[in-house]
Order: sequence, then C-alpha cells, then structure tokens
Amino acid sequence: MIKRTWFSPLIITLLSALLTGIFLGEWNIIVEIIRGKSIFHFRDLVNISLWHGIIGLVFGLAIGLIWSIVLLIKRAPRAKGFLACFIILSYFAAWIFIQGFINIYLFAGILHLRAIVVNVVFFILALTGFIFLNRSLGKRPPAFNKFWKAYLSIHGLILIIGLVILFFPARSQSELIQAESSSKPAPSSSLRNVLLVIWDAVRADHLSCYGYPLKTSPNLDKLASQGLLFQQAIAASSHTVESIPSLLSSTLPASHQMNDITSYLPPELVIMPQVFKALGYNTLAFSFNPYFSPVYGYKKGLERFFAPGESSIKVNKTVLGHILERSSRVPVISDLLEPAYLLSKKISTVGFGETELTSTDAETITFKIINWLDNHPQNPFFMIAHLEGGHAPYLAPPSVVKKFWPEEQLPEPENWPTMFPQSLGLFLPFREGPSLSQDELKKMVSLYDAKIYYHDYWLGQLLNHLKQGNRLKNTLVILTADHGEEFYDHHGWGHGHSLYQELIRVPLIISGEGLLPSGHRIQNPVSLLDVFPTLLSLIGANELLSLPYSLEGEDLSLYLKQASEPEKKEPICSELNQGSHQAFALIDWPWKLIRVDIGSEEAVLLFNLFEDPGETKELSLEFPEQKNRLLTSLENVLRLSRKKVFRSPQRHLTQSEKERLRSLGYID
Repeated sequence: MIKRTWFSPLIITLLSALLTGIFLGEWNIIVEIIRGKSIFHFRDLVNISLWHGIIGLVFGLAIGLIWSIVLLIKRAPRAKGFLACFIILSYFAAWIFIQGFINIYLFAGILHLRAIVVNVVFFILALTGFIFLNRSLGKRPPAFNKFWKAYLSIHGLILIIGLVILFFPARSQSELIQAESSSKPAPSSSLRNVLLVIWDAVRADHLSCYGYPLKTSPNLDKLASQGLLFQQAIAASSHTVESIPSLLSSTLPASHQMNDITSYLPPELVIMPQVFKALGYNTLAFSFNPYFSPVYGYKKGLERFFAPGESSIKVNKTVLGHILERSSRVPVISDLLEPAYLLSKKISTVGFGETELTSTDAETITFKIINWLDNHPQNPFFMIAHLEGGHAPYLAPPSVVKKFWPEEQLPEPENWPTMFPQSLGLFLPFREGPSLSQDELKKMVSLYDAKIYYHDYWLGQLLNHLKQGNRLKNTLVILTADHGEEFYDHHGWGHGHSLYQELIRVPLIISGEGLLPSGHRIQNPVSLLDVFPTLLSLIGANELLSLPYSLEGEDLSLYLKQASEPEKKEPICSELNQGSHQAFALIDWPWKLIRVDIGSEEAVLLFNLFEDPGETKELSLEFPEQKNRLLTSLENVLRLSRKKVFRSPQRHLTQSEKERLRSLGYID
C-alpha cells in the first residue's frame, strides 16, 4: 500500500504535468498566430511545446513529491486519478496563460489602478473557479468521456502536424528591393564601406566627447575629431523594440508598429541592409540584443547575422517564459521558481550553428568582426554591430572599473550594484521608482561609465584593425545608440518608461575621410530617422533607385558636406508604446512636449530645453499657447505616420536603375 501510495501520485503528476506543459506551448503558438505579426509561427510549435513540457515536468516533480509525502503522512489509501490531476493542472495552466497574456500584452507590466482592479477581479474569479472545480472532482471522479478523448486527440494531432511541418523548408521573406540573383559586386577601391555601430542604452551626456567630465570615450572622441558630432541627436523611442526598426527604416513606431515583445518586422518595411544588398554590398550584422536578431525579421538584406540563438530568444518570449524570466527579480517567488528558471535558461541557450553567439561580450563580438574582415578582404561591405554599450547589468573587467570607482578600495564583483532597483509598474510621470543613497548611486553610475569605457576600448581595436588593413580611409563609420539610460534623473531607472532627454538624446557621430569635414559639431537637433536617407545620399544611392514609399527622416547630406547647420523642416517625434499605454515627445527647438496616456490618466508636460536642458521646470500652465501648438503639431505628425501603408510585396530594380549601378561598378 505504501509503495502504491508513493509512486502513484508521482507518476500521475509527472505525466499530467508533461502533457499540460506541451498543450500550454500549443496554446501559446496558436494564440500568437491568431494575433499576427508575431515572431512565432507554426514551425515553432514542436520546439516551444517540448520546452513547456520539460518545464512542466519540473513543476510536476515538485507537486508529485509533496503530494506523495502528504499521502504518506495521512496514510491515505489512494490518490486522485490521472484525469482529475490533468484537469487541475490544465486549469492552473490556463489561469497562468490568460493572466500572463493580459499583463504582458495589455498592461505591459505597468501597474496602475485599472490593471490592479482587473488582476484582482480575475484572481478572485479564477480562485473561486478552482475551489469549485476541486470540490466537484472530490465528489465525483471525472469520466474519460468523448470530450476528453477529443481534447487529447486534437492536441496530439496539432503536435503531429507541427512535426510534419518541420520537414518542409522554411519560406523566406521576399525582398522589397533586390537586384538579379546573378548580380555580383565588382571589386573597386572607390566604393565606400559602411560600418554602423549601435551602442545599447548609452546616453550622450556620459561620453567625454559630449562634455562628460570623466574620460569615458577616448577612442570615440578621436573618431568625432575626424568627422561630425551631432550635439542633439534624438532617438525614436526609449525602447529597443521600437527604436531599432525606426533607425533602420526611417519610420516612426506609429508606422512600423513594432511595439511588444513578439512584434515581427513587417515584411513590406524596407530597412538599410536591403538597399545595400541591392547595391552589391556584402551585408552582415552582429547583435547581442534578441530584439535585433533574425527572430524578429531582421535577416532580410543580410547575408550573415551573428546573434543569440533563436531557441533561446523564442522560449523566453512565450507567456510562461516571460513570467519565469521576470519572476527571477522578485525575491520570494524567485526562490520557488529558481529550478524551473535555471533549467529553462540551460535548455534554451543550447547553440546550433556558427552564427549563434554564445557570448555577447564586446571582446568576443569584436574578435568575430575582425575575423570576418580578415576573411572578406573584398569591398564593399555594409556592417551593423549592435553591442551592449551601457545596458544593464553594468559589468566590466575590474581593471576598467577601478578607473571610475568612487572609493579607493574596489570590492569583489559580487558586491557591485550592477542592476538598478526594479520598479514594478513604472511608467513616468505617474510612477516613481525606489531611490538609492547617493553613495550607492555613485557606484552604480561608475559601473555604467566603466562599461562604456570598455566598449570604447574595443571600438578602438576595431578601428585600428581597419586602419592597419588600409580600409578605414575607405569606410564610412556611424556610431549611435538606440536609446539612453536613466539614473533617477526623473525618479526612474533604466529605460523604456519615459521620454525625457536622458532616454532619447543619444550620441551620433559620422566619420568618412574625404567625404565629410573633420571636427565639426552640429548644434541643431536631428532625428535618428535622418540617418537612413542621409546615408543613401552620402554614398550616392538615392538617385540610383527609388523606394516603394517615402522615408520619414530628412536627408541632411548637403548641410553636412558644407559643415553647416541643418534646418529641420518638421519637429522631431519620439514614441513609447507598451500594451495599451502610450507616450509621445515632440521637439520643436527649444520647446519640448511630452504627452503620456495610461487609461484614464493623462499628462501633458512642456519644457524649454535651451533654458532648462535637465527638464526640471514644467511650463504647460505658464505657456498654454506653446502647449496647444505642439499638441496640434504632434497630432499632425502621428496622423501622417499612421497613414503609411506598405503595399508593394516586392520591389525590383528597373532596367535603367540597373544600368546606373552597372556604370558605377556595383553590378556586372
């Protein structure tokens, strides 16, 4: 009796937890397919379902052991049957899935009155339903009737279909701009290489070339002295998900609609690599950030993409994966879920293929870049390098940290404040994050500065390698950031929660020997949306081909070549979208407007950046006419941006465009 009591619940819970996990994975994929424009598709069903099943086994083992111990102590004669256990676990899985989906996609983790009310009501209803279900199952064991047979059969059939689809070749996205497949670049020393370096989470005012008192960027300072530095470069968002597609496509988030953790890059959206591939360039990208990777649709136009593994990214962007990842930050819950979370990370980070980055350290990625350059001496190349920059955790070698640590004695790395305080539900200006002492804040900022310095060192190594290979003089180098980082400037931490200057004012430096003037500083504000059209003009490609729609950024090349201040025709707009919550910023120098909408809560803030660059004095009541003017202007910008419709499924070069390219040596 004891043996039966011990083994029966353990086997039952393990089997039912495995099936529940697999079915939960299937729910996730099916719902994402219905949502559309998601990183998930049916080919992911088997992988995601099996991952959920393995995680389910961990929970099943824990539940089965506890259940068995309880039965042993009570000397109960028997346990619940398989179907009853399966129904209970499926109920919990549905509960987690629905409530997780609501919080991830509707409220985006932002805690406000409406979100709290919805969560409390749903929790009470779900708990009431569980009590009712448990009592019902206790009174009368469920029968394995036609419904449950059909339920299991349908899920089994879905899994079999997923297995069959795995054997079919994946369908590639069509290029909006493409030359004939037989076209090959013609080697020529006159063609400019393009190197676009994106540092993540680096605010401009922490770089020494932007006036920061500490020497955080000596190599970037040197690059700036050889090219152009933009004093007021504004990112399109304070979140990578929205900022990167805007930079690469010259469209606002209102146009490209990349605004949640599984948003997929619209196939009709043209991004920089597609243009350069059509021009005959060797195209490749390196990225530490999952949000800029092939998984999110950025493979188009790129011949090679070195990025974190696809499996690692996708399983952590499912509802259960996202909950496990976020729960690791909550002290009590993290202890309970740690085994499942660690197993999740171990399973999902198994790498396959030489383009998968097992390490995202600046040194590792730089050596991979150098290795590619050594093995591809032919010109021209177009390369994107998206590196950690100043992204948390703020980790750098101790030898680098010592240069910035505010105290003489450097503690052991495990005692460094490498992460900012977590702020549940932070969305400024309605929520504030927890504060730190000035001493702890200084230490955290010193780690941030050290990490920037560390990346600056490896930028110097890359530029030196290009110079030694006699390729730097023929390379147009652009360095920028996708957004900044906040250290309680406006009572917040990190990024993706507001549109104050510390989060959207980023570095932008462009250097090209013989193409641009040296050591000139552009004072007037520009948008990162301007990079794409300006770059096309600088390499002489804007007259060679036409895009299927107009870019939203402005071509600043004429001003840059003349070393004159660009005159912006339109105000500069930034956006932040999280679930049903939105924030917008509009800069019409020197005025800046911020509008935040969270449910019934709305805020409109007005600042004068010339007189108050730190945005400490709110002026909307003092200058209502400026506020209303900028609100009207913001609506006009957003209306035009939202009108953009991507119609063309494919854009081929015309015969005349090919002839122009051929005359310049780009294609045979």
